[in-house]
Amino acid sequence: MQSRSLLRVAVCSMLLAPDLRALQTVVPPSPACDRYVAAVQADSTNLDAAARLGRCSFDDWVMIAPGGDSTRLMFRSSWSIALRALRHAVELAPTYRAAYRPLFAILFAETRDGCSSVTGECWFVSPVKRDGDSVITIPRLVDLNVPGVDTYDEVARESRASSRASLEEARALAERWVAAAPNDRRSHEYLGRALLILGDHRAASVQLERAATLGTVESRRALFWERFEALVKSDLGNDARRVLDEAVADPGRDTAQLRHLTIASLNALLGRYRPPPVDFAPMRQFRAEIDSLVRLHPPTTAPEPGFSELLAAGDTVGARRALVRMDSAMAPPPNAMRIPPVGTENFWSANYHVALGDTAGAEAQLAEIEGVLEYRPFQYSPGMVFSDPRPWMGHAWLLAGDLAARRGKPEEAARMYRRVIGLWGGGDPDLNPVVDRARAALDSLSRRTAPSRKSLETGTRGYPQAGWPGSSGMQPTYFPGTIT
Repeated sequence: MQSRSLLRVAVCSMLLAPDLRALQTVVPPSPACDRYVAAVQADSTNLDAAARLGRCSFDDWVMIAPGGDSTRLMFRSSWSIALRALRHAVELAPTYRAAYRPLFAILFAETRDGCSSVTGECWFVSPVKRDGDSVITIPRLVDLNVPGVDTYDEVARESRASSRASLEEARALAERWVAAAPNDRRSHEYLGRALLILGDHRAASVQLERAATLGTVESRRALFWERFEALVKSDLGNDARRVLDEAVADPGRDTAQLRHLTIASLNALLGRYRPPPVDFAPMRQFRAEIDSLVRLHPPTTAPEPGFSELLAAGDTVGARRALVRMDSAMAPPPNAMRIPPVGTENFWSANYHVALGDTAGAEAQLAEIEGVLEYRPFQYSPGMVFSDPRPWMGHAWLLAGDLAARRGKPEEAARMYRRVIGLWGGGDPDLNPVVDRARAALDSLSRRTAPSRKSLETGTRGYPQAGWPGSSGMQPTYFPGTIT
């Protein structure tokens, strides 16, 4: 049991590492960027000075207190001044690489850390808000150990609310760079990243794959997560499996970012069961210890009947109570994290809600599952990298499609069915029935939603009404033998 506790601590530490920036000690501050500002002001065509100003400003975390007033802290370097210089540099020389990296870093940024040059501690963070052609970064104190408060998450949400202009500017700049340097992998990388964040996943995958073709082993390794995310969100399962297999076969892959458990989870997402390798001797010892504990502490009472047993016996009240207990057990206590936060339990809960006629409850659980794919970047999604190694999400997508079709949402239903077909088609053969069912449902949906002569005359498209398919209600889509 101690080993399991230590494992939980290790996993939590790894997951929470990106959020511990406020507790970290940083390196001594670099000199102020004023010398580069002066160089750019003296000669606006000095491309090197513009690039150095951009890099210096982006990396400058030092805050100052104007007039000694510590209640009005501000950053020592202005990102807006750096942006103007960098824009001018790439306008003068559209292929000047050195200016693009800090330029895109600022345009893509969602947070800016503020640190004390005296203590070296980062207790402040700022959203990056767009205002015209400038960006505003006003630091605020990070609230630590406050229940229900995540300052970094709040700041990121504020930044995203005003990020559209910056992302569209990044896309336009990258498109111009691609036109000027079509064989430079970096131009395609930045264009792909801008398109990915903007939600144009298919176009992003084209650019990122082009960057991979033009790049090196090292650049492809660094680009793995963006390529994988774009292909998955484009429902291109065969290409996503190819990219994953290439990364797994890379002897130099970063095992901190792409460990065995993560690889198994990503394979499961793509409809392949590839359990992580284990050291059998320690596992046998661990299993023996668990069996010994079970023998020494046998249950004193008979186990309570589960949901399926209660429902089969006609005890719907008892089944509802069992489902409430199940849903409550999935909710972590305050200031705690369940690892993974979303798993097969959410799918089973959705099935159980359907069996009880509670469509809203089922959709709430399926929305939690959908959040796994919506989380970005992918490599920091706990539900993505610590998922069950057995394929299960395709079943949830199929159920989500059925529910959407039943509630008269054909576009949403079609999107879910296409995802099952795209990501699980070409996976393990034993999952072909799931893919075939999605194809049949999509075909049936297409026939039902095709405009008839009457609908063309009345202006409707004949979308299925609530309650379709079947007037007697949907049945749970159990799949025995796949998940226990």
